[in-house]
Amino acid sequence: MGFISFNENYYRRKLEEYENKILSDADICEAKQLLKVLDDLSDEGYTNLNDTMEADFFCLTRLRAVVHRCGEVPFPIDHERLSDTVYGKNEYELEALLGNLTEDAGSHNGVSSNPFLEEIYRYCEWIGYEEDTAYVFLMRDALLPYVFFRSRGRDNIYPWLISRRFLEDITGTEYVDDDIRLPLYDALESGHIRFDDYSAYCKERILPVLNEHPELKTILLDLLNTIKQSRIIVIESGYMGTIPMMLKALDDRVDFRLFTTAPFLYETYQDRIFCRNYEDIRRFETLYSQDLFMRYSSYRSRKFYVNVSVEESVKEKTLSEIAGLMR
Repeated sequence: MGFISFNENYYRRKLEEYENKILSDADICEAKQLLKVLDDLSDEGYTNLNDTMEADFFCLTRLRAVVHRCGEVPFPIDHERLSDTVYGKNEYELEALLGNLTEDAGSHNGVSSNPFLEEIYRYCEWIGYEEDTAYVFLMRDALLPYVFFRSRGRDNIYPWLISRRFLEDITGTEYVDDDIRLPLYDALESGHIRFDDYSAYCKERILPVLNEHPELKTILLDLLNTIKQSRIIVIESGYMGTIPMMLKALDDRVDFRLFTTAPFLYETYQDRIFCRNYEDIRRFETLYSQDLFMRYSSYRSRKFYVNVSVEESVKEKTLSEIAGLMR
């Protein structure tokens, strides 16, 4: 079992289904979304899965043929392609930096015209707010939702930058996130579709991974233990929900809300996702504020530190996006 085997089995099964029946509108949309999953992987530079499945059973060629046979075209890669940026050496404590950004955006002249901000606004409203609940926003993808909550004076909100860079920094090991993600694919491949079964399966297999990295486990438990509320909602853009599932494995109070996820997780995550528009996830993740403005630098004394872009244009676009969400 694993990432490759799950995807190969899943895509083989779906192709056989698509190629042997008249497709409904829902089927066509699903086929296009599954193709978009693979196109997004290539766009992000991860080509191993695509290369393997194309070599083994012409997966992408056949999936494109299914879409074209139905008179449709694949979902485009239509998010703004952001160039790389340069980060300064100065470190900024994350929560203080976000507070300053929120204040600066309140008096910022420009407001982003990106129409996708409306979707993020609606996502934030959908998340809601309850007084007895803590909200953990996973940076960098949830910077704008965090600002939305902060600008409205919400309490018990926490910006955590638990990224691949953070995991590698704490453990001194590359690709720890892949090891944590693997149980999610294994759970699906083993037929655990209902969330309770899926979650229990993942917990049983994620905890041994964390036990191999005791410093990481200690830090995560320490962060979770600083939260006194009876419920913890973790917020991020989506796809697999790897970090939320990791935190849930450590603390039963944890639940999560994702903007969207991959089609093969729609049924499992159901009411934990805002929409079933997987094709929009890269638009969510590639806003200037969430993709370029800052990056993880270090972690110490329960605080995350970041470096920020030295380019004034990146800061200007970041403030204009925040201003657009604070309206």
